[in-house]
Amino acid sequence: MEIWTGAEAYRHAWSVYGGATLALFGSIQEDGWRLRVLGGQGAYRYQSQRWTGTGTVPVTLQGTVTFADLLVGYHRQLGPLTLKVFAGVSTSDHDLADPEARVRGRAWGGKGVLEAWWNITELAWLSADLSLASMHHDYASRLRLGWRLLPELSVGLEAGAVGNVDCDIGRAGGFLRYEWDGGEVSLSGGWASDGMRGDRDGTQGPYAVLSVLTRF
Repeated sequence: MEIWTGAEAYRHAWSVYGGATLALFGSIQEDGWRLRVLGGQGAYRYQSQRWTGTGTVPVTLQGTVTFADLLVGYHRQLGPLTLKVFAGVSTSDHDLADPEARVRGRAWGGKGVLEAWWNITELAWLSADLSLASMHHDYASRLRLGWRLLPELSVGLEAGAVGNVDCDIGRAGGFLRYEWDGGEVSLSGGWASDGMRGDRDGTQGPYAVLSVLTRF
């Protein structure tokens, strides 16, 4: 089993989450079927232009969200390449008092996840994560290129994007990752640019992500 928890913070949004991946047969680091559960919550705010009858004025809107996934997948090791594929259901509940927003209330949908890790050399590695969901056309992606300063310590660059029908967030930065036999901890940060679609204003600012994973 792997258990992980994490937190993300942007200029106008934050989230905390946790989850677990269970190897149904054998070790968590061997080929085989997996069961994954994930849940979390967050909050966000943004400005939107509203018509007053004589003109438009900016209005600040705030929302909260809870979310969860239940996925079944398969782990496959191909030499230096590790592949993980998951599929299942996802749900979210957005509490948002914005009549123009398309992402509001509770929703369910299907979800697919692809994760890849490639040990390019003994010192360099590349990872790529991608998820797509039918609910609100949610998507998330992340690409990392790492360099092992020590067998346990890696440093590198990352880029990614997340979004749905109402929002797109792009980010780029660097990360520091420390691993041991029983898990890993990763800290990343950089610059993010996000915007609400339609008449909503975009924002730019720093971001930070912290994640901790433990294997049993």
